[in-house]
Amino acid sequence: MPEDKKKNPSNHNGNKVIQGDGDEFKFVKDYKTWRTHCQGIGSGALQVKHIPNLYVMLKNHMKGNIRAGSRNNSPSLDGQGAIQFLDVIDSFIDSADLFTNSQAFLIKSMAKTLAAMEDTGKDAGGRTPAFDPAFILFTEGRRAGTGQRRKGKVVQGHYATEEYAKKYDGVSAVPADWLAGNNPPHQALFSKTKSEFANPKGLLYIMQDAMELLDDLEVKVEVDRIPEGVDAVDIDEINSVEKFFGEVIKNTAYWSNGGKLLVNKVRAQLQSTDFLVKPNEQGPIREITNLGKKEEKDAIAGTVTSFRLTATATPIITLVDRALKRANTNKAPNGYRAWQNTTKRGFDYRKTRREKFGEEAQGNLDNKVISKMWQQLLWRN
Repeated sequence: MPEDKKKNPSNHNGNKVIQGDGDEFKFVKDYKTWRTHCQGIGSGALQVKHIPNLYVMLKNHMKGNIRAGSRNNSPSLDGQGAIQFLDVIDSFIDSADLFTNSQAFLIKSMAKTLAAMEDTGKDAGGRTPAFDPAFILFTEGRRAGTGQRRKGKVVQGHYATEEYAKKYDGVSAVPADWLAGNNPPHQALFSKTKSEFANPKGLLYIMQDAMELLDDLEVKVEVDRIPEGVDAVDIDEINSVEKFFGEVIKNTAYWSNGGKLLVNKVRAQLQSTDFLVKPNEQGPIREITNLGKKEEKDAIAGTVTSFRLTATATPIITLVDRALKRANTNKAPNGYRAWQNTTKRGFDYRKTRREKFGEEAQGNLDNKVISKMWQQLLWRN
């Protein structure tokens, strides 16, 4: 398999697969970093009570706790906040090593949905849904000397305003930008860069990065097991494989002096060769590597760029024979008739005793005649 020291291959349908640049797929790595960072920001840093950390805050946003009178107070909107992304992403981030087409589609779709949520609710008092947690509403209430409540001031982003802090001992007012559209949950979702509440950046931009990566995602495979129904004809459809075996039948290093194929030498070279795959070869290579068809939901996402064939997965004898036939020859590169004795049904173009000596020859006339070097014939004479 293409050497890669950063990441161990994932097992898939009997083969070894590396998806991405060799490191852990960047989206997975960034999302896990982001999630861990959010989980480490506790209620003290958020200046709230009863919410253990920022990650839980995001998962609870618009989930079963929408207040009466809120513009989001509709059964159809319950669960439409960040929860709809986090639960889905968590489900496949923590359970699979390889991304499928359906998961790639979900990331792209969710990124577009999350992008549309940014800044919704900025128009305090509006009627359309407010999905951005930056603009959660609170009311600063005032009481007259008679104790009668006056109409309060509406604030966005956090309840711990300067006025609130003055009323309660031990409470500090939150930073001004939290009340101006940049509170912790907003940063966690929408920060373009690393911040106190977003590492390595906001979830939206982690997902948008993933959209670009998924479009150019490379896949490398070591084929240990070929699916039932795939044969040498299918493997030969890959140009780099055809070229490899075309060179085998021209190179004397792979043949004995008597025209016998040195299978172990071919196998050793085969196992260390990365076969490159062209864009127009994705159909046959996906069948050979058992990754699933490009259009199937459960197929492994990405474009196969290279693969290796192990000895057990490759019908070496058949592929060499096909190369001989393409070259319209039955001879090894040293001029002797090509043969092998690794498999009984494999090629053997040596003449039989009948063909060599005629019907009057001694012994089994169907036996092949072993080729000898011309020097040996001279020595015998």
